[in-house]
Amino acid sequence: MLIDKVKYLQGYVRVRLFGYAPERFLNLCSTHNILIWNLEYHEEQYEFCISVRGLKQLKPILKKTRTKFVILERTGLPFVMRRYRKRKLFFAGIFLCCGLLYTMSLFVWKIEVNGNLHETDSNIVKFLEEKQVYHGLLKSKINCEKIEEDLRAEYEDIIWASAKLQGTMLIIDVQENLATNQQAQSKQEQDGTPSDLVADKEAVIYSILTRQGTPKVEKGMKVKKGDPLVEGKNPVLNDAGEIANYQYCASDADILGITKYPYEDIFSLRYEDKVFSGKESITFGIRLFQSQFKFPHISHKFAAYDTITDEYDIKLGETFYLPLVFIRETRKEYQTVKKQYSKEEAKQIAEGKLNQFCKELTEKGVQIIENNVMIVTDEKNCIASGSLKVIEPIGVRKETNITDIRQEGQIEDESDGDND
Repeated sequence: MLIDKVKYLQGYVRVRLFGYAPERFLNLCSTHNILIWNLEYHEEQYEFCISVRGLKQLKPILKKTRTKFVILERTGLPFVMRRYRKRKLFFAGIFLCCGLLYTMSLFVWKIEVNGNLHETDSNIVKFLEEKQVYHGLLKSKINCEKIEEDLRAEYEDIIWASAKLQGTMLIIDVQENLATNQQAQSKQEQDGTPSDLVADKEAVIYSILTRQGTPKVEKGMKVKKGDPLVEGKNPVLNDAGEIANYQYCASDADILGITKYPYEDIFSLRYEDKVFSGKESITFGIRLFQSQFKFPHISHKFAAYDTITDEYDIKLGETFYLPLVFIRETRKEYQTVKKQYSKEEAKQIAEGKLNQFCKELTEKGVQIIENNVMIVTDEKNCIASGSLKVIEPIGVRKETNITDIRQEGQIEDESDGDND
């Protein structure tokens, strides 16, 4: 393939040879290292291909062998250039196009984010714009290591990030930690900061398993928000059985509490529905850099419609994106029709919403033990109200209050003196 490309760039011709001694002509070409190929014999005449450079060396050989040739076909870049030598604007356009493509290759025209679940693509792209990383930025000004550090510092749930340049794309790959809250709590445990566990809501203690710290509650106790569950200090007693000191630690315990989730959902039996007529209006447009042009809709004028916009990035290959986007906008006509749910339909919708709410709680590790939600429908509304009794992990961390034993002793002595 490479040899064929070299031959095309140099240019070659296909000729027909005839005369007194064509065989001697071929032998002399071989002696003088003149390359010929695709040699064929037709009716006492030879046809073959020879380069333009080799063609210019044939004059003395033709004279010596009393042979002649006729050019059948010209192939290659020199002949194309000669054919279009008067079309200067054509070649100027080719060089201008090559120059523009090279210039475009120096910039980033697409930012792609992969692996994100909690954070949306738009949020991450907006954050990168705040850090002066945006569409149309020179690739030489992009520091991939800095981008990775900024993403990990900004988003706590991103534990790994990778940034790389491919073509005119900046590809961001991230990995999120699905247990961010647990990681934050375990972080305090690892660095040894003394901390308590306190109730984050009103509950009845269902079970408690303490691994570290001093438990302050037991099964069946009622607690309110802010009440201590486990203290991050263990008392050290002296020989007299009095508290001599405290050993501080990061509390660690599994605490389950029985809590209630109030639930209420009200919606009207009357609603408006869209009925599409099947009529559509389509227009096209382009976006170049930050400028956008779109043809107006002239075929149909709809009173009410939904708009669907499809955007297609223009690219060369897989990673060479251009700052050009093709836009296709479709408007679909609809009419608004007033309808009303039957009581059975309304009840099914309310049960579906309630089941979705319960599913979301279950995915968070909440166990539902009692469902006290009632669904009632009247002539106008469907009302679902009540509560769900659940078992769920409770407790949040709070910094432990460091106690000075000597100050406690002085306060007790002063109080004893006042009593005397």
